[in-house]
Amino acid sequence: MTPICRRCFLVALAACLLAADAGAAVLKSRRFEGGEYVLISDIAYYYHLGRNTSNDRETVSYRDLVAKADRREITLNGIQHWLSAPIHFYQGKLWMSATDVLKTVDPVLRQGRVAKPLAVRTIVLDPGHGGNESGATTRRSVEKTLVLDLAKRLQQQLEARGLRVSLTRTTDRLLSLESRPAFAAQKNADLFVSLHLNSGGNASGIETFCLTPAKAVSTAAAFRGWQATRDQNSYRGNRHDEQNIWLAHCIQKSLIRSTAAHDRGVRRARFVVIRDAPCPAVLVEAGFLSNATEERKLLTADYRNRLAKAIADGILAYKAGVEKK
Repeated sequence: MTPICRRCFLVALAACLLAADAGAAVLKSRRFEGGEYVLISDIAYYYHLGRNTSNDRETVSYRDLVAKADRREITLNGIQHWLSAPIHFYQGKLWMSATDVLKTVDPVLRQGRVAKPLAVRTIVLDPGHGGNESGATTRRSVEKTLVLDLAKRLQQQLEARGLRVSLTRTTDRLLSLESRPAFAAQKNADLFVSLHLNSGGNASGIETFCLTPAKAVSTAAAFRGWQATRDQNSYRGNRHDEQNIWLAHCIQKSLIRSTAAHDRGVRRARFVVIRDAPCPAVLVEAGFLSNATEERKLLTADYRNRLAKAIADGILAYKAGVEKK
């Protein structure tokens, strides 16, 4: 591994991170391999995460944070999160990229990181596909039909809790990807949630996507170093980076807790429907139709009710985080 540069840099967190009452006054980073990295032990100290209980020198296990060298997956507040860059091991210590501290760890541990309370009143739900785009299909099930049913159940859950809810489609019709976030803008939505079902062999579990931060690497893309060409653009949805990740975390945590499904994590992507959203936005993949066990569950109204309630509970957890003073 390239030696770490001896010169220290302040991470670009000073203006956005909460000044710690105890612990480090600032988080410092070191630059190596073209990127900025922060010691995970400093992160744990800053956020009061307690003592590292791992005996493996290439793994750390703090309260609310577990990470391993050379892996992009961490466990954060009990849920798997995918980072932009792998955890680095150097001189017996683990380091996390400053981008991931700023765009993943801090917003989750500080519940969306808002300077002032945000109101959550209007929600747009987006059942994926429709019309001649069926989405994932098997002999017994069709994604477009099941997610529309799920959206209507979720609408009932949210409206029962006093929220205004609109669906991008209420029938089996095709919508362009661009028209879906545009509909959210027309409704002055405070949140946008796109609903989908997955497909892929015998894979199983639930995953929730939010927008990749500008210049960062999406989950599906390999990290090839900070000098590699990446999407350098900042999209409309990047204005809500901190709230995007907090919303995704709340929904994913609620879904896993309710269903006991395999936690495939909070992931990053530049899907058009979340990329162009005018408000905090996520895309939920609520299970695999290609997995016979999950398909059987998804075909039952009881399980779809459970999914709807779990997503609603996640939205309310998000709401509580960003509305509190």
